[in-house]
Amino acid sequence: MKKILSVSLILFLFLFGSVYAQSLSGEEKTSIQTVIHKMIQIDAVKIGSPAMEKIFAGTFYTVKLARKTPNGTTGMGKLLLAKVNDRFVEAEGTQTNRPMPNLKSTFRKKFRLNSQKDAELLQEALDRIYKITSSSDKEAKTILHKGDEWIFVRGKFFKKKKGFIFKVADGVITKIQYSLGIVIDG
Repeated sequence: MKKILSVSLILFLFLFGSVYAQSLSGEEKTSIQTVIHKMIQIDAVKIGSPAMEKIFAGTFYTVKLARKTPNGTTGMGKLLLAKVNDRFVEAEGTQTNRPMPNLKSTFRKKFRLNSQKDAELLQEALDRIYKITSSSDKEAKTILHKGDEWIFVRGKFFKKKKGFIFKVADGVITKIQYSLGIVIDG
C-alpha cells in the first residue's frame, strides 16, 4: 500500500508540476545560451595523417570541454568530431558495443577495403583517431579477415577481444560495429 501511495504521490507531483512549467521565450533561451557559452571552455585539436587523408572525406578533431569556475576549470568531457563537407558529426566512442554509422559517414566514397594493405592503412588511421594507450591493448592489436568481415582488434576487455568489425561488399564498407566481445573462432 505504501508503494502505491508513493508512486501515486510522485506521479501527482510530476503531473501537477508540469502544469505550471512554462516555455522559455526566445530572448530567455538566447540569454541562457550566452551565459552557458561564457562558462564553457572549448579546446579543439585537429587530428590528421597521410593515412587519414586517403581514407576519410573529412577532418577529425578532438574537443575537450571544461567548465570555468571561480576556482579554475573542471573537466566535463571529450568529443570526437569530424567535419565532412559543411557539417559536423560526432564520431562514436569505443566504450560499449555499438554500431558506428557516424564514423562510416566520414569515409571517402572511393575507399575500398579489399586487401591486407588496405587494412593496414585503415589501422594506421584508426590509431590516430582511437589511440591505444595501454601496453596490453597494444600487444593484442591485430587485423583479421573472415569472409565479408575485417576485424581490427584494438585490445582486450576482460578476457575477450575488443575492436572494430567492418562488414564489406566488394570492398565497400557497408557497416561498422564496435564490440567489447569479439568472438574469434578458428
